[in-house]
Amino acid sequence: MDSVRVMVLIVIGCATWVGWQLYSFPGGWAFAFGTQHAGERQHLSEARRKMREAERSSYRRVAAAKEQQHSTQALFEERIRRAETTLQRMSQPGRGEPVEQQGAAVLHQHVLLIAGEEIPLAGLRVRFEQAQHKNHIYVTRLDGTVHWTPFPHAEHEEDGVRRFAVRIENAVAAENAFRAQQKALITQAEKELQEARADTGARDAARLHLTQMTTLHQHDRQRKAARAELEAARKRWQSITGKLPH
Repeated sequence: MDSVRVMVLIVIGCATWVGWQLYSFPGGWAFAFGTQHAGERQHLSEARRKMREAERSSYRRVAAAKEQQHSTQALFEERIRRAETTLQRMSQPGRGEPVEQQGAAVLHQHVLLIAGEEIPLAGLRVRFEQAQHKNHIYVTRLDGTVHWTPFPHAEHEEDGVRRFAVRIENAVAAENAFRAQQKALITQAEKELQEARADTGARDAARLHLTQMTTLHQHDRQRKAARAELEAARKRWQSITGKLPH
């Protein structure tokens, strides 16, 4: 069975090669396979090879220039996106990243959530109180508004609640420092965004290089010479066989 398959594959391969040879060198069996026309076939094959090489070389230059242009454009846009993200984070920080949760209280980078209510950390005062069956954390806003949340002993160890209170205080200190510098940080972020948008040198150079390579491709002397040689070889073959090859 295997030998039959091998024979079938050989026959198919031979038939394919014969068909391709007749297609590549039209005009009949003698022109495609005869030794008396081997020189003409060689001449046509050589002209085709030179044309392929010239095309590949030219297209490679254009492809490399396109890749460079895409890369520099992507870097340009990525730098702008990062600068925009930084400016957004400085001017509208929102809640920020979550830090820790204890019971109904969730500490974020810029706010404290108590039972879903959002309490800004800036200027917040924190107090821990111990009771018989539960501990409490009280937080007081700048306007004097007080919020509290209980932590039953059965659910929360005292040390864990105390650590959470300390963590809130540290987050408040960090938020106060951030708010004190926020205006300067926004100014710096705006400057970096302007610089990112204005820094078009690499992108523009890559675009110019692509334009130059595309123009060179369109007017490539090597391609033109190879094409002229191929056209001459095709017409010569046609003059001999009456058939114009590809």
